[in-house]
Amino acid sequence: MRFGKINSVLVVILVLAFSGAAFLYAGDVDRVGTAGGTQVQVPVGGRNLAMVGADIATASSVDAMYWNPAGLGEMPGRAAGLFSTRNIIADINVNYFALGFNAGKLGIIGLSVKSFDFGDIPVTTTEDMDGTGATYSPTFSTFGLTYARHITDRINFGVSGKVIYESIPRASASTFAVDLGIQYKNLIDINGLNLGLSIRNIGTNMEYSGSGMVTEAKDAGETYEAFRYRQTTSDQLPSSMEMGLSYVMNMGPGRLTVSSAFQYNNFENDQVKLGVEFGMANMLYVRGGYALTLIPKESDIEGLETEDWGRNVYGMAFGGGIKYPIMGMKAIFSYTFKPAEYFDANNVFSLGFEL
Repeated sequence: MRFGKINSVLVVILVLAFSGAAFLYAGDVDRVGTAGGTQVQVPVGGRNLAMVGADIATASSVDAMYWNPAGLGEMPGRAAGLFSTRNIIADINVNYFALGFNAGKLGIIGLSVKSFDFGDIPVTTTEDMDGTGATYSPTFSTFGLTYARHITDRINFGVSGKVIYESIPRASASTFAVDLGIQYKNLIDINGLNLGLSIRNIGTNMEYSGSGMVTEAKDAGETYEAFRYRQTTSDQLPSSMEMGLSYVMNMGPGRLTVSSAFQYNNFENDQVKLGVEFGMANMLYVRGGYALTLIPKESDIEGLETEDWGRNVYGMAFGGGIKYPIMGMKAIFSYTFKPAEYFDANNVFSLGFEL
């Protein structure tokens, strides 16, 4: 009973703290396009992409590291791994690799790498606007280290440290960010009702530097040219805060998970997410989700009517997966299809394992 009361008090404090902090992260459309390191906003993984990220309350194992690091604490077995790949706008590929290791009483440790493949981009100049014959490819990568563990039999806690790195020829930028997450099982003593809280991308500003920012210029009244450094902006990361609820029901041979989440964004409009998953015999899974972007009625965004209050550029996401025991481990395959309004629909494939 004593632990039950402690758990209840703790979750009330967490929700109140989260709700109060959320006012600092209310969606602000006027700041769209002004953040740095926006690569961190591109979601990865398999399962939760099909649920549009709605399931931050029961997401588990290495698939949860991007959405809520606390979910890593629910990793079964000794180790787990995940690789996913997807294609986004302009034929850019996003690859993600994650590993988790069970350190016993110390908790669970995870490693992750997300990288972008832009292909070869022609080098152009003012003299050779059709290309010089040379090519280059930007480097956009995020390296993460995650730690998660059980605080009590109902509460998981997780934290991720991330290094975000970007570079183009003769210029680069890097910064550090932290993700925090909590999952609470059987909220208010209702079996199957779970709460998730997640704060992502809290970190230092991102600023480009390098020889590419140096140019030759002639000062007024001088007869010679000198080198001058062009100052770049120092931009905040696009942080977000999420609160989600999931309800898990056993239905004969299967299990149904219904999830919802509200996401506060400091550099764009807020979002409401809904997701569902039905798993049969802990082997076959069918998933779907819908994310709605909230737009104020008084919005003067070009192309939006004043009565618009929400918009979703991705439409309905859906997918499925299979988890099959083979060679002493469980092999996991997931597929997600995400229709898109402004560019070709993209497919997301992921492969994983659990030992």
